[in-house]
Amino acid sequence: MSNDVVPDPHSAEDADQPAKAPGSTPIGTMSEVSLHNEVAVAFLPPVEVLPDVSSSRVAEGMAAWLTCKSPGKPGPNEDAVAAIPVRDNRGILMVADGLGGHRGGRRASQLMKTGLIRMVKRLSSGMAEPVIKISGVVPVPLATTNDLLGEQEFRSAILNEIEQVNQRLLRSRMGAATTLALVEISKRRVRTYHVGDSEILIVSQRGRIKYSSVSHSPIGYAVESGIMSAEEALYHPDRHLISNVIGSDQMSVELGPWISLSPRDTVLLASDGLFDNLLQEEIVEFIRIGRPVDCVRKLAELARKRMLVPSMNVPSKPDDLSILLYRAVA
Repeated sequence: MSNDVVPDPHSAEDADQPAKAPGSTPIGTMSEVSLHNEVAVAFLPPVEVLPDVSSSRVAEGMAAWLTCKSPGKPGPNEDAVAAIPVRDNRGILMVADGLGGHRGGRRASQLMKTGLIRMVKRLSSGMAEPVIKISGVVPVPLATTNDLLGEQEFRSAILNEIEQVNQRLLRSRMGAATTLALVEISKRRVRTYHVGDSEILIVSQRGRIKYSSVSHSPIGYAVESGIMSAEEALYHPDRHLISNVIGSDQMSVELGPWISLSPRDTVLLASDGLFDNLLQEEIVEFIRIGRPVDCVRKLAELARKRMLVPSMNVPSKPDDLSILLYRAVA
């Protein structure tokens, strides 16, 4: 991820054979170069094939996800994705987008992912301590081992894990950080946890937006306040600046309200590799109907195509790409 952190203002076609845009040569294709009326053929490094879409049953629905690095990027993918079952009717969905360079960004996002997985295992096994401390200071009692997953206790455990990762990144002094988009599922309700500019979108089968997170960035706040339109924001040169990350002593978690899911409502979590390359209305149309696995694949194919083939009429920003889609079973 190439985002820069700024102070908080309040404190498709086949990816292996992309279409050729006039005047440009997509990575991984054969180009013809005219030299004194002779044609020289140049071969560029191939683009990685999109990985398969993974899927799993989580809570009372189906989750599907895909994550891949930016086309032609020499370093690793700095995103992390997880769909974590907790019990039959509970689960956690998360997307984290690492910042701070290849090594640091990947470490930060993976720390968040593994921390949450271990937290769930610890709570589910009944091995949790009777008290946790938010920010290492405020003691919060957990439920008894017979009911370790009460809503308030589980919320406290998630917030505590986010703060623990934040403190570990600060102590490392690597300058690494990560965004986080997290959704807690409890039966047919969801609650969002949000840090940075990875986004969360909840839509009905008819395409009505029931929830849309606000990016923690100057541009995100400008759109939310009505100063700037969403389309203007998509092309703004400062779109990459963000003001809230895990790995900062000013980190804060935006905790959303509980939202009831109707049958076939869709929950989407994604890194800015998706939202920087597709308009929100395009995303809504792709995800409101169809199998979750197919929805994720189509989104990824179009985002990758736009990364490879810049156009005057559509957004294009190569970046790591992570998409996680969840749909409540009817």
